[in-house]
Amino acid sequence: MTPSPFAQIVTVASYEIRKYIRGRRLLGMLILLGLIVGLFVGLPPALGIKYASTPDAFVSTFATFSGLLVVLGGVLFAADSLVSEHEKRTGYFLFPNPVRREVLVLGKIAASLLVCTAVLSLYYGAAAIAALVITGSLTWDVGLSYVYTLGYMTAVVGVAYLLSALLKGTVAATVLTFFLFTLIFAIVGGILPRANVEPWFIPTSASGIIANALGGAAVRPGPGGGDVGFVPDPATSLLVFAGYAIAGGILAILLYRRRELAS
Repeated sequence: MTPSPFAQIVTVASYEIRKYIRGRRLLGMLILLGLIVGLFVGLPPALGIKYASTPDAFVSTFATFSGLLVVLGGVLFAADSLVSEHEKRTGYFLFPNPVRREVLVLGKIAASLLVCTAVLSLYYGAAAIAALVITGSLTWDVGLSYVYTLGYMTAVVGVAYLLSALLKGTVAATVLTFFLFTLIFAIVGGILPRANVEPWFIPTSASGIIANALGGAAVRPGPGGGDVGFVPDPATSLLVFAGYAIAGGILAILLYRRRELAS
C-alpha cells in the first residue's frame, strides 16, 4: 500500500532533518549562536558596561542580529536543498521511488522550516532567559519580535528554494541567496525612497519590524549593517513575508517538476 502524500512529506522531512543533524552545518550554526549569546552576555561586564535596564532594550541587541541568523539559516538549510540533488546526482536514487517531486520539495521545505525555527527558538529563548535573569522581567514584545523573525524566516526559505530550483549549482544558489538578502534587497530598498517609492514590498525593509517591536533601531542584516530606512507596518510586513514564502514555494515546485536530471 502506497503511503499518503502527507506521510511521504513527513518521511522526506525526517530524513532531511537527520541529514542536518549528522552534518556539520547545524553544529556550526549552534556554535555561532552560542558565541553570539556569550558575547552579548559576557562582554558588557568584562568591559565595565552596564546592561540595559529594561527587557525590551536588552533583547533588542539580540534582535539586531536575528535577521542575519535568518539569512544564514536560509543559506545553510535551504539554498542548496534542491539543486544538490542534481549536482550530486542523488536524485537518481530518489526519483525512481514512488515519491512525487512536489512531495519531495514540500518535505524538504518542511525540514528547512523546522530546523530554522529550532535555531531561532534557541536564540530567542537564550535572550529571554538572559533578560529575565538580568532585568528581572519580560514583556510580550519579546515574543512579538520572535514571531516576526519566524515570519521573515519563511520568506527567506521560500526564496532560497526558488533559487535552488532555478539555478544549476549549489555555489550559485547559496551565494545568490546570501547576497540577495544582505546586499541586493538592501540597495533596492535604499534607492527606491529617493524616487519617492516606498519599498514596502522589499522583505529586508519589512524585516525592520523585528527590532521595531522592541523599540530598537531596525538594522539591515549582512556586511555594512546600517539602518533599513523605511519599515512597513507589521500587518503589511507579515503579508509581504507570506507572499514571498508562498510564491517561492509554489514556483520552486513548478520549476522542479519540469527539471531534468541532466545538468
